[in-house]
Amino acid sequence: MRILLGIFLLLAPVLLSAQNNDLQNTANLAGKYYQNKEFDKAAELYEQLYSSTKSEGYFNIYFDCLLGIPDYERAEKAIKKGLRGNSSDAYWYIQWGFLKKTMGQIDESVKMYDKAIESASNIAEYPNIANQFISRREYEYAEKVYIKARAAQNQNPQSYNYELARIYYYMRNYERMLGEYIEWTKQKDSNIEIVKSNLLSVLSMDNDGEIIKQLRNYVLKKLQQDPSQLIYNRLLIWLFIQDKNFVAAIRQSIALDRRTGNENANILDLANVSAINKYYDDAAKAYEYLIGKGKNTEYYQLASLQLLRMNYNRFIDEENFDILRAKELQNMFTQTFSNVGNSPETTDLIAKYAHLLAFYLNQPDEALKVLTNALSASGLNMPQISVLKAELADIYVFVDDFGEAIITYSQVIETNKSNQLGDDVKFKKAKLGYYMGNFSWAKAQLDALRASTSKLIANDAMELSLFINENLESDSLATPLAMFARADLQLFRRNFTGAIASLDSISKLYPDNSLVDDVDFRKAGILQSQGKYADAAGLYDSIVKNYSWEMLADDALFQLALLYENKLNRKPEAMELYKKMLTDYPGSVYVVDARTAYRKMQDSASKTEAPVLPEKK
Repeated sequence: MRILLGIFLLLAPVLLSAQNNDLQNTANLAGKYYQNKEFDKAAELYEQLYSSTKSEGYFNIYFDCLLGIPDYERAEKAIKKGLRGNSSDAYWYIQWGFLKKTMGQIDESVKMYDKAIESASNIAEYPNIANQFISRREYEYAEKVYIKARAAQNQNPQSYNYELARIYYYMRNYERMLGEYIEWTKQKDSNIEIVKSNLLSVLSMDNDGEIIKQLRNYVLKKLQQDPSQLIYNRLLIWLFIQDKNFVAAIRQSIALDRRTGNENANILDLANVSAINKYYDDAAKAYEYLIGKGKNTEYYQLASLQLLRMNYNRFIDEENFDILRAKELQNMFTQTFSNVGNSPETTDLIAKYAHLLAFYLNQPDEALKVLTNALSASGLNMPQISVLKAELADIYVFVDDFGEAIITYSQVIETNKSNQLGDDVKFKKAKLGYYMGNFSWAKAQLDALRASTSKLIANDAMELSLFINENLESDSLATPLAMFARADLQLFRRNFTGAIASLDSISKLYPDNSLVDDVDFRKAGILQSQGKYADAAGLYDSIVKNYSWEMLADDALFQLALLYENKLNRKPEAMELYKKMLTDYPGSVYVVDARTAYRKMQDSASKTEAPVLPEKK
């Protein structure tokens, strides 16, 4: 006996492994039949798998196969057999109820579902029963389960809020869903972040804005009923943000702060979100509210600096240069620095100030002085020094001191070998080689940057490299290319008059060179930045019609469509151009944006189209 027992113990793992392999092979084959909708073959195998394992998972698929055949009689026999083993198991009643519903026997189905709910003998069974109903998409019965479970918990009548909210989400009853979420949040403040995350899933389906409107109205109603509950304010603010109604969100946040005095951090976050989304006026109100609390308050300095950053970005984003706006911004810089002082934390703003002085106010000497003074300050770390030096090198390029620019760019690259700033500066250094006419060297640097971790830098590097390569091959002397590079240098310096003069010289001296479309494209960009939209459109249109095979054709087509849509009020023509992009340039990087714009304009046109009135008889 001992010998036999020893042999069995030795062989048991082998036998078990072989059995598991057989089950796995059977399951794989059954799965293939099921996926191919060969339900009769799959049913035989899943029946074997269930008999061997007694797994509900296998029975579920076996049952689905029987419904797919369909073989209702066999399905009912299988359910009755399961019930004989455990007549109180709600699982079997739910399957039986679903079978009856599939057979069209609704009254019988209701009886079975009710038996499933009645069969629960203790509170721990309710979640499992509810999940079984959810798996069959019987959400009303899952709701009944949790309502019964809630009633059974006398000490905690507000339980199962989260579970019920999930069921109401499935039922698309968003008001009741939100009501349960709110009650759940009242139990623990931190739950609001989970609620927000779940609501994002709801709003992702809100194609016409009706869901967010419904949720907002519900919260407003609850807020009017009970203004003391801060959760209503917080949810309302969050819903306003999702709807990009930053005016209302900021107004509500400030009103809440006047009640609690604890909303500074939230107001600052809201201001930052508004600024990122380019709702500048709304963001300014929030920053100014925090600044208005006084210099001794916690967020005074941070709000002041953020307001300045936002105003700078806003100025840079503006299409048409305005010298008065530039001088106003200069005053903002000096006033802010006077109020909060210069420190390592203001390094990026000092660099921006220097850029404003040199490139927009034509004060490069003052810009160099600002940067030199900043670099001599104590307490700077290497990233802060690098930001200042990168701007310093740009200004050296502005004043034609290429030698110092190369040295300074190289210093920044050396200390930023594997980050975004390092890649940006490598690209600037390569472009400087291009400006100077060192095309082969510049192309080598650009080709190395095509593997940059920054997609934008990689794309820009590839584009300039291909441009150099194409035009070097067509002209061994590269004279037109050198003139074009000088025009680009003038563009970098924002010397638009000088850039146009250089581009016109190419057209005059080399009328048949390979850069004709590039010259027109650059000139169109300059005219567009000066607000001369009709003239820019004429040049883009010329490229589209006369150089449709060139690399810039899709760029010109997209820019022309944007001008027609947004600046020249020629929307029907813009629609046609977006459509042309989809058909003529399907591989263009602009296809996604063109499709989005086309559909948006198409929807707008269909909504504003006047109805056709019937003729009088």
